[in-house]
Amino acid sequence: MKNNSAFRDLLVPVLAVCVFLPGMAGMWWRYYFEFSEPQPPSLSGTLQTGRVKVGGLERTFSVYVPPELTRNAPLLVALHGANSSGQKLRRFTGYEFESLADRHGFVVVYPDSFAGSWNDCRVASYNTARRQGIDDVGFVKAVIANLQARYGGQRPVYVLGYSTGGLMVYRLAVEAPETFTAAAAISANLPADGNSDCAPARTPVSIAIVNGTADQINPFDGGNPHSVWTMNLGAVQSAEQSARYFAALAGHANEPHVERLPDRSHHASTWAERSTWSCGKANIELLAIHGGGHTISQPFVRQPRILGPTSTDIDAPAEVWRFFTQPAETVALAHTGREAGGR
Repeated sequence: MKNNSAFRDLLVPVLAVCVFLPGMAGMWWRYYFEFSEPQPPSLSGTLQTGRVKVGGLERTFSVYVPPELTRNAPLLVALHGANSSGQKLRRFTGYEFESLADRHGFVVVYPDSFAGSWNDCRVASYNTARRQGIDDVGFVKAVIANLQARYGGQRPVYVLGYSTGGLMVYRLAVEAPETFTAAAAISANLPADGNSDCAPARTPVSIAIVNGTADQINPFDGGNPHSVWTMNLGAVQSAEQSARYFAALAGHANEPHVERLPDRSHHASTWAERSTWSCGKANIELLAIHGGGHTISQPFVRQPRILGPTSTDIDAPAEVWRFFTQPAETVALAHTGREAGGR
C-alpha cells in the first residue's frame, strides 16, 4: 500500500507536467509565431494563377486583376519573404495591395520563389535558390513579359519585396534596372560590400526603402543579424547607406529632406520619419519606422511577435503606392510644363 501511495504521489506531478508543458508550449508558439490572419476584404477583381518556364523550370505566380484597368494600367510585382509564397504575402499584408488595385486600377502579381527562397546577391546565403543557381531575374522578367502580352501595351512596372524579397529587389535594381519603373524594399538593406556578388549596372533607379529601427533580422544600422532565430547570412549595409548608394547613382549631392510623419496611432512606442532625395535622375526615399520590427507596417494585420513590433503609424503598402505613382506624376507635370512653354 505504501508503495502504491508513493507511486501515486510521484505520478500526479509527472502527469501535471505532461499536461502543463505542451499547453504552455502551444501558448508560447501562438503568442510569438502566429499572426492575426485577416478575412479577405470584399474585392471586385479576380485572382488567377499562371505559369512560365524559365531555365528548364516551370515557375508559378498569382495575379489579381480588378474589373476595370486604367489606360496603360501599371503592373505591380510583389515578392514575398523567405519560406513563404505569393499567397502568404497576400494574407500577410491584409490583401491591401489588391484593395489598392481595386481603387486605382492596376494589376498585382505575386511570383512564387523556388523552394521558398530567392537567388539574391548575398554571398553568405546558402539557400536552395542560390545553391542551384536559379535564374530569378529571368523569372521576374518572364512574368512581366507574360502579363504585358496578356493585357497589351508597355505599361509602368513597379516591383516591391519584403525581407528576402526585398533583397531580390536589390538584385534587380543593381543588375537589371531596366526591368522596372520604380522599386521598393521593405525590411531589407543592401548586402555589405564583401557579402555581395552582383555585378552593378550603376544605373539610377527610383527606389523606396522602408525599414524598422528595432529590426533584429535586418539590422537598421547594418552589420550582422542580432536575432537568435536567424542564421548568419552575412553583413548588410545600414538603411541609410543603402539609400545613399542609390542617391549617389541618381546624382544627388545634397542632404535629403527629412520630415517626421504624423502620429496616426497616437502610440508612443513607434513613429515614422521620411528622408527624401528628389529632383535628380531618380527619386529615393528612406522611410524609417522608429521602434518597428521586421514587419510590414500597417493597421490591418498584427504580424508574428517574433518579428518585432508592427507599427500602425504608417500604412506601408499605401506609402509604397504613393511613392510609385509620384515619379510618374512628376514626369507628367514636367511634360505639361514644357508643352505649355512651347506654345
